[in-house]
Amino acid sequence: MKGGPGPRIDIQALRALAVSLVVVYHFWPHRLTGGYVGVDVFFVISGFLITSHLLDHAPSSLRDLGEFWGRRIRRLLPAGLSVIAVTLTATWWIAPATLWDGTARQAVASAVYVQNWFLAREAVDYLAADNAATPVQHYWSLSVEEQFYLLWPVLLLAVGVVARRRGISVRRVAGVAVALLVAGSLLCSVLITDASAYFVTQTRVWELGLGGLVAVAAPRLSLLPAVVRLALVWSGLGLVTYASVEFDHATVFPGAAALVPVVGAALVIAADVRRGPLSPLWLMARRPLQVLGDLSYSIYLWHWPLVVLLPYALDGPVPGVVKLLGLCAVVLAAWATKTYVEDPLRGRRPLGLPLRRSFVFALTGALVIGSCGFALHRESEAQARQVAAPSPTEDPCYAAAALSQGSCDPHGSGDLYLPPLAAVDDKSRLFENGCVLQMDDTSRRTCTFGSDAPDATPVALVGNSHAAMWAPALELVAREHNWQVTAYLMYECYTVDRPIELPDQAATKACADWNTHVVDRVAGGRERLVVVSNRYYRTMAAAHGDRGASLELAHKASRRVLKRWVAADKRVLVIEDPPTPPTPNTPNCVAANPRDLGACDGSLKQTASPDPMAAVARTSPLDGVEVLDTTTDFCRDGRCYATIGGVVAYYDRSHVTATYVKSLTGRLDAATTAALGN
Repeated sequence: MKGGPGPRIDIQALRALAVSLVVVYHFWPHRLTGGYVGVDVFFVISGFLITSHLLDHAPSSLRDLGEFWGRRIRRLLPAGLSVIAVTLTATWWIAPATLWDGTARQAVASAVYVQNWFLAREAVDYLAADNAATPVQHYWSLSVEEQFYLLWPVLLLAVGVVARRRGISVRRVAGVAVALLVAGSLLCSVLITDASAYFVTQTRVWELGLGGLVAVAAPRLSLLPAVVRLALVWSGLGLVTYASVEFDHATVFPGAAALVPVVGAALVIAADVRRGPLSPLWLMARRPLQVLGDLSYSIYLWHWPLVVLLPYALDGPVPGVVKLLGLCAVVLAAWATKTYVEDPLRGRRPLGLPLRRSFVFALTGALVIGSCGFALHRESEAQARQVAAPSPTEDPCYAAAALSQGSCDPHGSGDLYLPPLAAVDDKSRLFENGCVLQMDDTSRRTCTFGSDAPDATPVALVGNSHAAMWAPALELVAREHNWQVTAYLMYECYTVDRPIELPDQAATKACADWNTHVVDRVAGGRERLVVVSNRYYRTMAAAHGDRGASLELAHKASRRVLKRWVAADKRVLVIEDPPTPPTPNTPNCVAANPRDLGACDGSLKQTASPDPMAAVARTSPLDGVEVLDTTTDFCRDGRCYATIGGVVAYYDRSHVTATYVKSLTGRLDAATTAALGN
C-alpha cells in the first residue's frame, strides 16, 4: 500500500490512535487524563494532508479555490450536519429543558463552523463558566479545521503568485510563509492564557501549520535512512503517549505543553516509516486499526452526543457496561454514516451533481439547522415562562421559610414556584448592567441602587460576583431605609490587600489595583455601612498555588482590610458565602431529577466553602464588624439544599437566584440594622 493510491497506513493508524484517545478520555476521563490531545493529533494530520494536496494541485485561480472548497463541503458537511440534526432531536427528547437553549445556539454556531468562537466567548464569561456541556460542544475543533480549510488555499494561492513572479520554488516560498505563521500562532498559544485560549483559532492554527511544514519538507524527508525513520516514528508515538497519560485538566493547554503531542504526531508523519524488524507498521496495518482510522471522523461526531445525553437517558451515572455498549453504538452509527452519507458524496460529481451545488447544499443545511435550533430555542423560552404554581403568597413553606419553619419539608410543599429553566436567568440586574467588572477591567466603574433621595444614607457593597448576587435583597432593604448603595464589584477578585493569582498577569494586576482602590475609597468615603461578601476561589499569588498557605495569607489580608475600615469608623457586615451544591450546575440537576430533588442536595461537609473574611470576623471579633451566617438559610440538620421551599436556590453552581435572595430580605434587614446599631 505504500506509495499506492490509497491512504497511508501510518496516517490511518494515527487517526485511529487520535480518535481512541479522545473517546476514551470523554468516556473515562480519570483513566486517561490527557486523552484530549487526540484533537491536536487530528490537527497535525489535517494540516499535513491538506497542504500536501494543495502543493500537488496548487490553486491558481478563484475557480480552483471554489473546487477545493466544494470538495471540503462534500467531504465534511453532510455527516456533520446530519449528526447535528439528530442531536437536536435527541436533546429535545432526552435532555432537560435547561440544556435546550444552549444546545440550540451552539448547534447553529456549529452548522456555520464558528463554534470555537462561541465557546471562547462563553469561556471568558464568568457567569457561563458552570454551564453544562452541550452535546454539540465538540464541534469547536471542526470549526477550527473548517476555518483553516477556508484560509489555507488562499495562502497557497498567494504563495504560488509570489513564487512565479520571483522565479523560485513554490515549496520554498510555502516553507517560509508557513514557518512564519506557525511561529506567530505558537507565540499566541503561549502568551494567551485566559479561558478562551483553548478554543480560539490563533492559538491552534500552528498545530495544523506544523503538519503543513511536514508536507512542505516531504521530498527531503523521503531521503531519510531507515534507522532515522524508526527513531522518528517511535519518538513521535512516545511523545503522544506521554501526553495522553501525564497531562490532565491542570495542564496549561494549549500553550507550550501542546508541543509534546503536536511534535509527536508530526514526527510520526514525517517518518513515513517502512516495513522492517523494528517498524510499528505491522501493527499499524492491522485491519481493526485501519477501519477505525477510516471511521474516525464519524466516530468523533457521534461519540460526544452519547457522552452528554446518556446520563440524562438513564437518570443517573452511566455504568461501565453501558458505556461499552455505547461505544459499540457509536462505531455502528459511524459505519452507517460513512457508508450511506460520506462515501456517496465523495468525488468530482457526487450523485451525478456538479460540484458547485455543494455551496447550495451548505447554505441549505445551515438554514435547516438554524430553523431547528430556533424552534428548540423558542420551546425553551416557552417553558421558561411556565410556573408550576400561580402564587406563593399563601404558602407558609415558600422559599427560605421552608428551612426556618421546622414543620416544613425543606424542598417545599411540592410545587416549584421557580422552576429550573426560569432559574437559569434569575439573577441580579447588576450582572446585566455591567456593574460587575471583568477581571482585567481597569475602568474602576461603579453602580448605585436603592434610594435616589438627596438625603439618602450612603452604603457600600463590596466583593466579587457573590456580593452582587445579594443586591436584589439589599435593594429592598435600601429603599426601606433610604439608603443609596454603591457597588464595588469585580469577578473572582475577593477583597484582600495582596495580589490574587488570576488566569493571566493583566487580570492579576487589575484585581490588585482594584482592591487597593476600593479599600482606600471605602475607608475615605462617606459610606457609614459596608456590606462585603466574597467567594474565595483563586489562591493568593504569594502562595504559588499552595491552597493551605493561600488560605492563611487570605485570613491575614482579610483582617487587615477589616481593621482598616474599622479604624476609619465604618460599620461592616460580612455576609458569609453560602454553601456550594455538589452538582456542577444546579438547574440542570433539578431539571434532570424532577421527582427526586434530594439528588441535587449535599451534606454540609460536602458543600461548605471557605470564607476567610467571615472566619476572621467570627474567630477574632472586631468592634463594628458583624457576620451574617448564611448556613441556616441553605442547610438544616447537616443537609444543604439545592431547591428550597419550591425555589431553585442557585442559577448555576454557586450563585444564588434572585428569587431566593429576596426571600432572605428580612434576614438581611435585621443583620444590617444590627451592624449599624453596634
